[in-house]
Formats: sequence, C-alpha cells, structure tokens
Amino acid sequence: MNIKVPKPEEKIVPQKTKPIPTKSCHFASNKWRRSYQEDRITCDLDLKIPFSGHKEINIGVVAVFDGHIGEYASEMASKIFLEKFKFHLKNYNGHEFMEFLKTSLVKTIEEIDTEFSKIAIEHELYSGSTAVVALIYNNHVLVANVVDSKAFICSKNDQRGELAGDLVNELTRDHNALRLDERARIEASGGKFSRTFNDVPLLNGHFPMTRAIGNVPLKKYGIIATPEVTDWVNLTSKDEFLVVSSDGIFESLSPQKVCDFLNKVEHYSDPSILAKDLILKAFLEGSTDNLSVVLVPLRSRR
Repeated sequence: MNIKVPKPEEKIVPQKTKPIPTKSCHFASNKWRRSYQEDRITCDLDLKIPFSGHKEINIGVVAVFDGHIGEYASEMASKIFLEKFKFHLKNYNGHEFMEFLKTSLVKTIEEIDTEFSKIAIEHELYSGSTAVVALIYNNHVLVANVVDSKAFICSKNDQRGELAGDLVNELTRDHNALRLDERARIEASGGKFSRTFNDVPLLNGHFPMTRAIGNVPLKKYGIIATPEVTDWVNLTSKDEFLVVSSDGIFESLSPQKVCDFLNKVEHYSDPSILAKDLILKAFLEGSTDNLSVVLVPLRSRR
C-alpha cells in the first residue's frame, strides 16, 4: 500500500489535553532495541469522580497502549482516555455502578477508535494501537483488552518446593487468528490468512492482529476496536501485584516468570524501581520490542 508520509505528530494528535497523569503509579517504559517508542501509558490510581447528590468516588485506572506502524494511535489514545472516561462517568443515572463502569469503559475505547479513525482517514495514516485498561474499585479489578497487551494478578502461593512460585491470574486473552472465534469474524468479512509470523497467521499476509484501535484500511476485513472485558475480580489477601504491560515483555518472559521475579522481592520500598528492573530483565532475556509495565502493589491498596 502506498502510504503518504504523515505530517508531524503535533499537528495530528490533539494538543488541548493536559499532560498525561501518572498519579500514584509505579511504571517503567523504554524503547530499548527499537529506534522509536510506540508504547504509551496513562495511569491514575486516585481518579476522583464527583457526582451530584452522591459522595465523591475514587477509582484506580491503569492503561497501556502499544502502537504499531507509528505512534499516532497510541499517543492520541493515551492523551484523551481519562478525559473521555470521566465524561462518561458523569452521566451516571443511579443504576448498578460497577456495571456502569464496565459499559463506560467500553464506550470510551470505541469512541477513541472512532475519533482516531477520522484523523487517520484525513491524514492517510495506517497506524493503530492495542489497549489494555484495568479499573480498580471497591477491592475489585476489571480489565478491558484490545489485541495482545496483557494484565494479570500475581498472588502469593503457600506451597513449598517446586510449586512455590507465585500464582498467576491472567485477565486478558490475545486477539489473533489462533483463536477460532476471532478468525471466523475476519474470514466472514472477506479477510484471508496466509503465511505466519512466530506461528501466528497473518491477515492479508502481513497483519497479525484481529482487533485494534485504528488500522483503518483493515476495518473492512472485520478488524474491530471493541474490547474484550473480564468480569469484576474480587481481590484477596494473597494478591500481591496487578501487572499491566505491553507485549514486548512477553517475547522473553511468561506471566508466570514475571510473577516469580516479583515474588523474589520481599521488600519493595519503591515499586517503580522494581518495574525498571523487570523491563531490564526482559531486555536482557532477549526482548526486541518496546517495553512498558505498570505495577500496582495490591497490599498497599488494601
């Protein structure tokens, strides 16, 4: 496909929003072996939502956007996500609040895709982004996911010996043609999978994903931005960390290895340093992609 060179990013991505907040968050991000950084993080673990006639409610929000074919989609998503999410929450009508949070999250991600797609069409941009967003409210966690960034909970394991590693509760599933439900949607829209890359079938010979924010030319083949959303997970006293990360880490480390690494650290006075150590470990183990992770210590939140 002949893609025109886009205008400078600052002319494409809206600049009206405030700097990306990372309030009370412990994270690390590095381009490492790449010459560019397409990962973006948005995080506020003390997002205050005022309601008329109700007391102010605090919600923890962690979001990682992993751009591809340029950083335009991930950049825009990270800058406008919290603003849009808060706007939807202000429309709370008194119904079941945790279900309202879930539907508001889905609407926010879909609206970001719609807004970016308009810009992408205007500027002939091919780029797109993943999205993984975790909400923490009332001692529960909910995750919405688009593509292959991941979120999971590391929990202490009381067993000893070979089974003494941390327990892992994975909250996301990758969106690619290895999943029959994802493949069926793409093929029903006329998309075809041919060769593979890292054992993943490629749409039209080059695209490994079945969902995405952006990637407008592939929307006609069944690519969607609707996130897959978990049920609310009740946190327990054994839960140690919520990990939200771009997929680069998992080129060399499995979620189990990540949890085992975190489990070895008995005292973490600064989890931000622990996050940096984690992406450094993934780099040294051979990851070639951008590396980004947010660590939420769950004991401290309880």
